[in-house]
Amino acid sequence: MQHLQRLAAYQYRQRIVSFLGARTSGRWRIKINVVTLSAAASDVTDVVEAAWDTSESVLRTLPETDLDTNLGFLTVHVGLAGVWLLIDRWENCDILRHHHFHATLADPARFADVSQEHYGPCVWELAVQAFERQTWLDHVLANPAGPDIEGYLSVGLNGSI
Repeated sequence: MQHLQRLAAYQYRQRIVSFLGARTSGRWRIKINVVTLSAAASDVTDVVEAAWDTSESVLRTLPETDLDTNLGFLTVHVGLAGVWLLIDRWENCDILRHHHFHATLADPARFADVSQEHYGPCVWELAVQAFERQTWLDHVLANPAGPDIEGYLSVGLNGSI
């Protein structure tokens, strides 16, 4: 019954999502999304840069395989419980490979890998993933004209989620 009380007491509040474009790191082309409680993405550029540095470190260590698309997206989420960094990359055309990191609000630039002990994306991060899924389908997998990688990389989610 406690779980029902907790659910009844929970108050969902929308957050702001901003698409910051795509960046290249080695063979990887990665879209960057930022989710915040109320701040503009421009207010957390230091956190975004630290997240990008962490992401580049991860991407550099990945061996190249025949399954790689070398495309993906980041979600940097500055929330109440700290800063979350999700590195998602498209593999084998239709599979999303996921890495999850966390930093405290006291030290928002020091990310620790929590992939093994963390459940997965929260409701706001899932909104970004759902958008990326649809964009991947529209521009790459189900595009009648064939894969449009530049189109995929240029489209992002902006607004309240």
